[in-house]
Amino acid sequence: MKKEIDINKFDSRLSRAYSTTENKQQQYDDWAGSYESDLVNDLGYVAHKDASELFARIVPDKSVRVLDVACGTGLVGDYLKGLGYLDVAGVDFSQEMLNISEQRDVYSHLWQQDFTQPADLEHLYDALICVGLFAFSIPKVSDLHHVVNCVKPGGHCIITINGAAWDQLDLKPTVYAEAKRHGFNINDIIHAQYIRKEGIDSQVLVITR
Repeated sequence: MKKEIDINKFDSRLSRAYSTTENKQQQYDDWAGSYESDLVNDLGYVAHKDASELFARIVPDKSVRVLDVACGTGLVGDYLKGLGYLDVAGVDFSQEMLNISEQRDVYSHLWQQDFTQPADLEHLYDALICVGLFAFSIPKVSDLHHVVNCVKPGGHCIITINGAAWDQLDLKPTVYAEAKRHGFNINDIIHAQYIRKEGIDSQVLVITR
């Protein structure tokens, strides 16, 4: 039976992020300065670590060209660099987030993209990790193919989905329908931690394009 989860029960910073009524790009631009401190220090955010460790198991070749989708302030890129990945690019729809990521000096390239729309890429990536993009609001799980299409055919994607949204919105059937519609394979769905202090978990999709 589907659980009903009220987003207003979470910390106000998360409830605002999960709202569907705000301009998301402006919201994350405004949040960029305190985003990392709020999530990691205050709320116990660990999704970047769990997803990166899983990525390393699925994609052990450290020389591949990797895309970090929804890179934010660079938490995933920094973690992947620590694991030995040599060529990680980052993309986000918030320019202020990208500005902070650039200061970390862990990305080979940074670019801006709204994943409610397809990305126009000259060269596709070998593999992809996407942490935190899919939750209650935009982009929706029906935009998943815009992310997956950034990798070469046969490339692996590690993509998290907010566990509260997964339950409340009953996203599992939609995810499999998207895979069938757009011709990619969901190899596994793995339960992982996400935001510990708020009791929010995640479902991590292991996808092959």
